[in-house]
Order: sequence, then C-alpha cells, then structure tokens
Amino acid sequence: MIIFIPSKSNMKHIILTTIAAVVLVGCGEFQQSTPAPEVKPVDPVARVSAQPPSPVESQHAETVVDAAKPEQPTAKAPDISIHDAALFGNIEAIKQHLAAGTDVNARTDVGTTPLFYAAADGHKEIAELLIAKGADVNAKSSNDALLVTPLDAAIKSNQTEFADLLREHGGKTGEKLKAVGK
Repeated sequence: MIIFIPSKSNMKHIILTTIAAVVLVGCGEFQQSTPAPEVKPVDPVARVSAQPPSPVESQHAETVVDAAKPEQPTAKAPDISIHDAALFGNIEAIKQHLAAGTDVNARTDVGTTPLFYAAADGHKEIAELLIAKGADVNAKSSNDALLVTPLDAAIKSNQTEFADLLREHGGKTGEKLKAVGK
C-alpha cells in the first residue's frame, strides 16, 4: 500500500482548491429567490352609478378612450421590399405595404422610388396604384450626373404605354427637369 503525503506547498494548493470548490458549490445551494409579495385586493377608485351616463359624459369618455389608443397600422408589411414588389409586379405586396403605412416615395440608397421599378418593367397597374397614393412622378434619382426620373426608366426600357401614363400625370424626363431648373 502506498500512502501519499503531500508536501507543504502541495497542501496549500489542495486547501485553496477545496475552499474554492466549497464556496462555489455553497453559493449555488443557498441562493433562493424571494417569494412574491402577497397581493391584497385594492378598493375601487370610483364607484359606478347604476344610472346611464349623460350624453356629454358618454361622449367625453369615448374621446378619452380613443385618445389613449396608439395608432396602429391596419396591416403588416410583407417580407419583400416595396421596391422589389414593384419590380416583380407583386401588386398584393404593394397593397400590403400601403396598408401598413409604407411611404409610397420610399427611396433606395441610390434615390429611386417604387415607381422607378414599376416603370422599368412596365407594371402599369402598380404604377396607377402608386400614383393614386401620391407617388412623385418626377422623383429624381440621387445620381446628379444621370438625373433619371421614372419617365426616363420607362423610355429606356421601351415601355411606351407606361411612359404615356407618366406623361398624363405630369411626368417629365430628367433632361426636361434640368432645363427648367428642377
């Protein structure tokens, strides 16, 4: 039988390790969550009359209740961006975006709006919807060198019917806007 007799330095190490283990394990056992405080019923703040409120009181109460409600969008925006929806002709996604409050003139990082994408692919029904909701037919891209508008996009993509629609709504080319100082 072999008996291990630790040296003085080994003994110190063993004691410190043992103390550290006891502290760690001991802390875990003694931590307890405090019980939830007992909740007592609260007396009502106001008594409700058995008589119906007067028309003035009723009208005021409805106004206060309505004012306290935050305005919620009527729908949730879809996962596809409004720009991609316009590009791919997804009118249902466009309608969802508009119902959710998405800006009809939302710009990409190069300054193009959904109307640019509808113009490039000739999605006339989408363009009509966007225009009806206030889309800027003369929105300019942020590239000053090109100064492109939705009409320019329609012309470049040979979307003549679409270009005519934009012209009917006051759409101009970037060149024409530049000539009149806009």
